[in-house]
Amino acid sequence: MICRVASRLTVLVVGLVLFSFATTDAARAQSPGDDRPRPDPGIPTSPNVSVSSGPNGVTIRIAVAQTVPGSSGSGGTSGSTVSTGAQPSCEADAMNIGLSLSAWFQREAPLHPGESPWTVVCDDGFFAVVWIPRSAAASGNVTVVVGGGAVDPVVVAMELLNQLPIPELSISANPSTGLVALESWFWVDGYGGEPISSSDTLASTTVEVQVQPVTYRWSFGDGTAIETNSLGRPFPEESDVQHIYEQSSLANGGAYSITIEVSFDAEYRVNGGAWESLAPIARTFTTDYPVQQLQSVLTSR
Repeated sequence: MICRVASRLTVLVVGLVLFSFATTDAARAQSPGDDRPRPDPGIPTSPNVSVSSGPNGVTIRIAVAQTVPGSSGSGGTSGSTVSTGAQPSCEADAMNIGLSLSAWFQREAPLHPGESPWTVVCDDGFFAVVWIPRSAAASGNVTVVVGGGAVDPVVVAMELLNQLPIPELSISANPSTGLVALESWFWVDGYGGEPISSSDTLASTTVEVQVQPVTYRWSFGDGTAIETNSLGRPFPEESDVQHIYEQSSLANGGAYSITIEVSFDAEYRVNGGAWESLAPIARTFTTDYPVQQLQSVLTSR
């Protein structure tokens, strides 16, 4: 089920009944030699929250433990159980570090190089702070998954899709510098159009995810574009992705921006069963391409 959506966030909720969380105590005894700074009591964290990141985004997973109302759940502390009802709504967003949190941030940030703190808030009172790689969060794809008990294949499939290892496509051209009124040939290096897949097994459930490219949209930077099912052919073959420029790229910052948008159909299956459809995805790859104009020059003999 898809719940309330925050900016840069998709929220997925699965089979939730009750869950509990623990607050980290800044005064908690540390083991000998452990001088790592602890969060202030006012910054709750939760052992039931984990973060995984991939090339396509970040997944924040909230583990759920079924409990008896009024008692503490697994990993919880007395009085920390939260009755959620059937379907809570959760949001995640980058933490606003104000003056009151600056001391905490200065102590915690060195423990999380390359990461920034985010808050996870649910409408039943659940609150946690997680650290997310800044490079992964910049993709704009941050997913909160709330789950527990039986495995939900769709949730697992969405998480696999989010972290699918889609290769970084490289666009090549011949000639390397284009000429006005002459054909330029384009193709892709690093990928041949084959299906890309991943799988995961939880308990006795194996979920496989696969994507297959269906269309390629080439944009040549001068306002023209074509949609095809071809990645082009590498030189010295004649590529079937060609374009003729009518003007040099001098007035366009020195180079045209060549873009290929790859649209993938996505599907998943459970324990080797029939494939079922997921929402399609798209990825875009870009390179700069300079184009020059030849001019004739009169010379005397």
